[in-house]
Amino acid sequence: MKSKIKGIYPDAQFITTSSDCIYVADFSERTNAARKVEVHEHIPDCPLKENRKMDCFRLSNPYSLPVDFHIFAEHQLVNAEGHDMEHCECCFFPDGHSEHIWIGFLEIKDCKVKNLSRYKDKTKQQIISTVRMFRKKGLLDSCRVYGIISFPRHNKVGFDQTLFEDITEYKRLYKAEHIRFFASNDVIINSISTLSLPK
Repeated sequence: MKSKIKGIYPDAQFITTSSDCIYVADFSERTNAARKVEVHEHIPDCPLKENRKMDCFRLSNPYSLPVDFHIFAEHQLVNAEGHDMEHCECCFFPDGHSEHIWIGFLEIKDCKVKNLSRYKDKTKQQIISTVRMFRKKGLLDSCRVYGIISFPRHNKVGFDQTLFEDITEYKRLYKAEHIRFFASNDVIINSISTLSLPK
């Protein structure tokens, strides 16, 4: 998959890790965009609060599979007219494989809990537009596609009820876009072909 992406986007950069827990954080809001999305093998420190850890998306990797992360660069994804398009933060997938694998498209909203409902439609659309672009470029022909929406500050209770109307919306989006959506701050790698939510 990595070579396929580099064939379309030659400047694409990748971070590979086989850590048993992988943390993805969006530092943009808390650093005035001095730092952006980062991948870590340990929970990073929060830049604004001393002795406090950053709110992160966590990818549990119990089999220590090597995973590639591609954080989308500014102006990387453009539409037919050459304008920047709405897109999610990054994609990630098992390293060394290109077919019959999962690929996750991650959108992180590091916002206050009270603002969660404001972004519910935008987060889905950012993932959908990114997946459509990857499909148009022929990158997802034999992949199981996951769209993961993370609100890392909202870690006390589940927020999928806020983002999705009900189970029929999941089904409708899957039928229309062939994306398995997860609204979660924690996802588990089961194998090179499936991800799941914690039980």
